Amino acid sequence: METQKLDIKTKYAIGTAVVAFVAGWGMTIAGFIIPPKGEVHDSVLWILGQALVYTASVLGIGMYFNNQMAKFRADTRRYIRDIEQGREPDDSQEEGTDNES
Repeated sequence: METQKLDIKTKYAIGTAVVAFVAGWGMTIAGFIIPPKGEVHDSVLWILGQALVYTASVLGIGMYFNNQMAKFRADTRRYIRDIEQGREPDDSQEEGTDNES
C-alpha cells in the first residue's frame, strides 16, 4: 500500500473537520452541565448538526475521491498491461455496460 503525504489543503480540511466535530460535541456536553441542567437548547443542537454535516462532508468527499482515483489507477495499469502483453483490453469492468442479451 502506498503512503501519501498530505498537502496543506487536505491537512487544513481535516483539521477544521476535527475542530468542528470536537467543538460541536463540547457545546452539547456543556449544554447538559450549565443551568438548567439536563436541558440542551435548540441552538446547541443546531450547531452540533452543522458540525457533524461539515465533518462528514469533508471526510466523505476526500475518501470518495481517493477511492475513485485508486480505482482509476488500477484500471489504467490493467489496461496498459493488457496492451503490452498483446491481449485485447478487458472493457467489461467499465461502468454502465450491460452484458444482457
